[in-house]
Amino acid sequence: MAQNVVYADLKFAEGSPSTVPDEDDSPYENVLPGPVTAAPSPEHSPRRWHIPKALLPASLVLLLLLLVTIVALGACYWQVTRSLQDTSRDHAAEQGRLSQELSAREQSLEQAWMELAWARAELQQAQHEGNISQKELESLNTELGLVMEVLGKTEKEMQEVQGKLNKSKSTVSSLRACVNTDCCPSGWVLYRSKCLFISVQKMSWLSSMNDCKQKSAQLLVQDGWLPLTVPHFVQESTEKYWIGPSSFYDRKVASKWQDSSQTSKTSCRAIANGKIVLYSQCRSFFHWICEKSPKLSSTSETQPPLLAK
Repeated sequence: MAQNVVYADLKFAEGSPSTVPDEDDSPYENVLPGPVTAAPSPEHSPRRWHIPKALLPASLVLLLLLLVTIVALGACYWQVTRSLQDTSRDHAAEQGRLSQELSAREQSLEQAWMELAWARAELQQAQHEGNISQKELESLNTELGLVMEVLGKTEKEMQEVQGKLNKSKSTVSSLRACVNTDCCPSGWVLYRSKCLFISVQKMSWLSSMNDCKQKSAQLLVQDGWLPLTVPHFVQESTEKYWIGPSSFYDRKVASKWQDSSQTSKTSCRAIANGKIVLYSQCRSFFHWICEKSPKLSSTSETQPPLLAK
């Protein structure tokens, strides 16, 4: 507890003690009243430790070593903790993977058992069908014999067709012999056993047909399933050429064409860009192609009827 302390500035007079002190030499002349703090008791007075200076470097070294040891132990603890965490995660992942693999193995085993049962059933069915297949094989062999017989007949027919083809080739060679003669009229072209007239002018389909009639000919009759019987320059030309109706046209329509009584339902055929095209506008002006049989010599007139067509 704080107490008031009085500070005194004492002065001692020189001389004998019996001498009466002067007023100026009063020991209380400089005394000032003020608060006095309590003097510390011996029990609570702080003690000051005096460390020898020679021990300070050693203490610092020990402190540094202690700090390094703590840091090293902390790093080791962190590494060990992290390693334990990684090991725990790896263990959990491995356990999950093994669980999935075990489940997959169980499913695969179940599926294998099912497939085994299915294979057994298939084997029994195959054995049953094997007996039936043997009978079918015998019937197939019988059919094969029949097919071989038909094939032999077909080969004979091919030989006959080949003979006809050879005759046709001889006919073509005889027709080629009349290229430099009067087989076709002047201005006509001999092409594939036909005399063709390819116009330079353009007219409607009806006028083209009449012009061919005046020349004792007809518009070129070209079936769609046969190759075009016109020269290559006509096939490659961008011009359009009127031709006659084909054999598979309706007879009523064809007769109307031949009678020149065309209706709105009739269509006329023409060659355009190397193809046969139907045109509903028969009054369009195109080129046209007439055909007629060539005049064969006496030797060629004795050929089969196919040559005169």
